[in-house]
Amino acid sequence: MNYKIKRGDQEYGPYTLAELQRYVASGNVLLTDLCQSEGMAEWVPVQQVIGNIPVPAAAPAPAAAAAFQPSPYPLPPNLHWGVAILLGVITCGLFNWVWVLVQCAWIRKVQPGSKTLFIYLAVVAVFIAAIFVEFSGFDDARALAGLMRLAAVAVWIAASFSMRSDIEEHYITRDPIPGGFALSGVMTFFFSIYYFQYHFTKIREMKERQGIYA
Repeated sequence: MNYKIKRGDQEYGPYTLAELQRYVASGNVLLTDLCQSEGMAEWVPVQQVIGNIPVPAAAPAPAAAAAFQPSPYPLPPNLHWGVAILLGVITCGLFNWVWVLVQCAWIRKVQPGSKTLFIYLAVVAVFIAAIFVEFSGFDDARALAGLMRLAAVAVWIAASFSMRSDIEEHYITRDPIPGGFALSGVMTFFFSIYYFQYHFTKIREMKERQGIYA
């Protein structure tokens, strides 16, 4: 009989009883996690399934036992990069402002010390200030507003590279990607959030296939 495991909103498996015992022994599956077999109508704690069945001592992890490695970090934002580009075009760029804040919110979860969100908020503030300046009516208002917009673009680029640094640090040191991980500076400069979302899409697909995210 095979069992599925549920932790939070994520499901893993199915696993045989022997595999389930090994994962409990290794600590990858907790007795408080929920499980369900094909013949069970409801999810029950793993403890009820294991019961008095002896749990084998954890041995050097074979390849099968290593298949279940829940990560403590949330998956990156769930939106295909192609859809992100389409929405950006349809909304004349307004979607970009929304989605960059979504990406920043995820960054703050995996990199609590990140300053990227505050840099992007500074961009928003400068753009809004430029609008008020342009319609204020005083001499050289348009020229000043234009300079403010150029400054906002420069800050946007700085924020993009800050996000790039946060993403690389996370996937290199905290949640390493097999084979290494690096983001192009040129692609970051020209495509920023779309380029990041392209990688987020690939990472989500890989992690969901492996079933290693909690």
